Amino acid sequence: MRSKLALYNLSASLALQFVTALVGILLPRFIIEAYGSSMNGMIASITQVMRYLSMVEAGLGAACIAALYRPLAINDTNQVSAVLSAARVLYNRTGKVFAIFAVGAVLVYPFLVYAQISVFTAGAMVFIMAGSGLTEYYLIGKYRVLLIADQKSYILSLIQTAGVILNAVVCILLITFGFDALTMQAAATFIFASRAMFIKWYITRKYKQIDYRAIPDMKALNQRKNVFIHQLNGIVVFGLAPIIITIFCNLKEVSVYSIYSMVLVAVNMFISSFSSGLMASFGQVHAKGETAVLRQSFKSFEYLYGIVLTWVYTCTALLLIPFIQIYTVGIQDTDYLRPDLAVLFIAVGIVSNLRTPHHMLIQAAGHFKETRIPSIIEAAISLAASILFVQWFGAAGVLLGMFCAHLYRTPELIWYTSKTILEQSPRYGCIRSIRNMGLGAAAILVCTFFFAMGVSSLGEWFVSAVITALVVLIIVVAGNLVCEPSSARTVLARGMAVYRGIRSKSE
Repeated sequence: MRSKLALYNLSASLALQFVTALVGILLPRFIIEAYGSSMNGMIASITQVMRYLSMVEAGLGAACIAALYRPLAINDTNQVSAVLSAARVLYNRTGKVFAIFAVGAVLVYPFLVYAQISVFTAGAMVFIMAGSGLTEYYLIGKYRVLLIADQKSYILSLIQTAGVILNAVVCILLITFGFDALTMQAAATFIFASRAMFIKWYITRKYKQIDYRAIPDMKALNQRKNVFIHQLNGIVVFGLAPIIITIFCNLKEVSVYSIYSMVLVAVNMFISSFSSGLMASFGQVHAKGETAVLRQSFKSFEYLYGIVLTWVYTCTALLLIPFIQIYTVGIQDTDYLRPDLAVLFIAVGIVSNLRTPHHMLIQAAGHFKETRIPSIIEAAISLAASILFVQWFGAAGVLLGMFCAHLYRTPELIWYTSKTILEQSPRYGCIRSIRNMGLGAAAILVCTFFFAMGVSSLGEWFVSAVITALVVLIIVVAGNLVCEPSSARTVLARGMAVYRGIRSKSE
């Protein structure tokens, strides 16, 4: 059953990531052409400001999910109700604090960019984009954590996929018919907020036994302060770049950064879809104390995840610069062709994603307090190095700071989870990572010398991408199959078991 739900979550997550990536690539081009690089840079910058304001959640979501694993696993409806009642109370409080901070951002942010964007436009844009956060805290939060903890995140993914498609269609139509950026963003915020009624409708039908007005169990969420530290540090490490670039450089440099980030965010979302649907499954296994099952499941997952990570990032290394060159053709207000950014984005992405399976274990096991000090150190390294390097290297300097932080945190995190949660040596995982890096390098050499194609249009790039993806996939899969055949057989057996289960159910 866990494998079947994991497959549902994976499939829905992949669909969401694909649609989000496609929209994320198409929409900025329309925005840049219609409103200019400065407006696109401002929207990217405000998006990061909103992520910073989301710190007011103070780890509530992850703490709720961790607190729900055990009562859901043993069907303790009363405890589930108590946890969700506490979540309702705290999310309402969080929404009020977020609203206060959003008003502050409306008043302050425009004066950071007043030389490039009018004060009214910047302030109004912050106000409009804050609406998404208010929807999350007041309407969606308590339902979202329940669906994720109960391995039903595919419901969220399907609803959000429909919303992303509708949002893209409406925004492109508004831009095409000459509406201003504020109207376009207001429509996007309204569509995002409307998903709340569909989520509530599903929850009301499927979870009738849950009482959101039960006596709240605040003690069940005592991990939220430790989770908050992790989330704060994560925002510093992963979300600080546009803010630093806005302060020390200009909005055009933010726009350049955001275009590369747009592609890498799509890449990372695709990769993360292979892990997001499994966290609840691992959480429930850990809650039952089934360490041997957890260890074997994690081994299979890490094996498959390593193949996906190597395949995707090798393709990205070969295809990123040609795509940027085609995507930004005709845009003259700033230079978007920056190989240094491409190299650093890929390096940061690889080192960061290597630890994703282990970070997922931290969340599933609820080891937030035990790992907060290394998380703080990582954030401090990232902040200090980014501010230092941005002075000389611009946007590339911020990425260099992130890379330095990841070089510390990734090995530390792998060591901790291997010794503390999995109770095994990290040696095999490290050998697997080194092997995949070698296979990726070999694939780059093969594609460069035998399958290189000159591209000048999106059609030609797409053909090149398909050929590159197939060649890289064959090399990476074959290498892993030869070097680790037992893991390959285990993954295949699990996949066939899930397929037979779904097929028998449909019949």
